[in-house]
Amino acid sequence: MKITDLQNAVQGIDFDEERQEQMISELRAMKRPRRYTRTLRIAAAFAVGILTVGVLSVPVRAVVISLVQERMEEQPKEEVTKLAEEIQSQFVEADSKTREYTEGEKERRGKLYAQYLEGLFPTGELVRVNSEEEAAEHEFCFLSTTSVFYLPANRELTDEEILEQIDFEKKRDYALQEQRAEEIAAQKEEEREQIKEVTAAGGISEERAIEIATGYLGQIFGLDGSGMEMNHYFVDEDDHLATFPNTYGVNWSDLGNYRYYYFFIDAADGTLRSMSYSHDMKERLAMRPSVAEAADQTAAVSKQAEQFLTEKLGIQETYEEIRSYYLVNTESEKVSGSVDVLFVMADGTARQISCSWDGEMFDYSVTTQAHYEEGLQSTAYWMGKEYERDHGHEAEYRIESVLH
Repeated sequence: MKITDLQNAVQGIDFDEERQEQMISELRAMKRPRRYTRTLRIAAAFAVGILTVGVLSVPVRAVVISLVQERMEEQPKEEVTKLAEEIQSQFVEADSKTREYTEGEKERRGKLYAQYLEGLFPTGELVRVNSEEEAAEHEFCFLSTTSVFYLPANRELTDEEILEQIDFEKKRDYALQEQRAEEIAAQKEEEREQIKEVTAAGGISEERAIEIATGYLGQIFGLDGSGMEMNHYFVDEDDHLATFPNTYGVNWSDLGNYRYYYFFIDAADGTLRSMSYSHDMKERLAMRPSVAEAADQTAAVSKQAEQFLTEKLGIQETYEEIRSYYLVNTESEKVSGSVDVLFVMADGTARQISCSWDGEMFDYSVTTQAHYEEGLQSTAYWMGKEYERDHGHEAEYRIESVLH
């Protein structure tokens, strides 16, 4: 799938302004392969092979614990087919729910998901209904037509109910995977041949790439991958992920806490080409400054980004230029939910760090200033197009940059 196809798919979905910003930024970066299942319902027909974003993303090719895999394979084929068709019929952006999870529910979900991977399954099944009238008859259920989880209004979810939701989500992901089983198998065979060519030319093996990525997971986040699902694959120069050709993609998914960790390792020399951390965007968007304050605030963000390079990645270099970038919606006079800091070296290579406005890093990549600025212009253009579609008139997204 080409990036233009994805952008067109996004145009067909009713995103609010903040969701548009998040989604189109990800499409421009082209860093999220093979992990769409339900974020782009309209693009569900090619869900296995494209990218995703944010808290509802799930890699359908993830390596699952054998007990979970056995449970998935024991499902009647008719039910698997029905779930896949159900997903494709839902012309909504993503799953939603009738209320936010409580802090207690969030904490228990994280623990229960880890236990689910070890074989703690629900005793029952999530109730699925097809109308709001039916949904009103249940405290906890899933409305299939609109992809809404109805949660108890006056109490927390029980452990059993949380497990039922986890189990249902896992079964849907498996249904999509099975629907594209032949395509996935062919893709894996093609990857194996590509990896043989890479290693024959002196490149690193996929196993070595996983070791390197695991090292960075610990080095940056203090994690060892336990309690998470791991996914890995090869990205060749003809892949839709044109930004990082000839790399190994390795990612870990903490689905219980909706946290995802992505690494792209150069297949030739094992260097880190890109790293991303994806989690709930709401806090990031809530802390953005006013337009008047934004330029001054980039100085502190830039210092934190440089600390990340030196302390987390062990990179100490001399830079020709350090510059921060962000977008401003000229209609609403709101700045984007993140700021990018570009560290440009004498040879034209640049290290990009994307941060929230409080300095939390969530994306790193090796690029060039020209390539980065071209991508940012594309983001601004598509954001303007989405705004025009939703509001009936144009709104320019201007690019602001600050030299440090």
